[in-house]
Amino acid sequence: MVLPEPAEFVEFLAPYQPETQSLARALRKRLVELLPPCIETVWDATNAVGVAYGFTELNRDHFIHLPVYTKYVNLGFSHGTSLRDPESRLVGSGARIRHVKLVRAEDLDDPYLHDLVRQAWESATRPDSTVEPHSVVRVMEGPKRRPRPT
Repeated sequence: MVLPEPAEFVEFLAPYQPETQSLARALRKRLVELLPPCIETVWDATNAVGVAYGFTELNRDHFIHLPVYTKYVNLGFSHGTSLRDPESRLVGSGARIRHVKLVRAEDLDDPYLHDLVRQAWESATRPDSTVEPHSVVRVMEGPKRRPRPT
């Protein structure tokens, strides 16, 4: 899938250390290359900045997401409990969501993770029509609990 990096994503990452910004941007690029045509939601929330992907603009239809934290990025699966994960790499204790912590861009080159990504999109809610890839930006109001600008 070809989807240009949204300027807002770069802007929202500004408070993070350069290494974390680079990691987030590289992981986003690699993930977009793996995914079929879908809709990207860029979000600026209280505790994290991230991107999420689905075949509609509805948050409930996101099947995968990359939240950015101070020194790492998670690869999150919205329905992670339903994925085949024989090596038990997915972590989390919620009813649905599971994730893998990524600390290097190369972490996303792992064939095991590629399979989890494929499983996630194959089981995702899809509209009847073809998806036109694009980005949607969402900013949540309230104080941000993230690194301060450097």
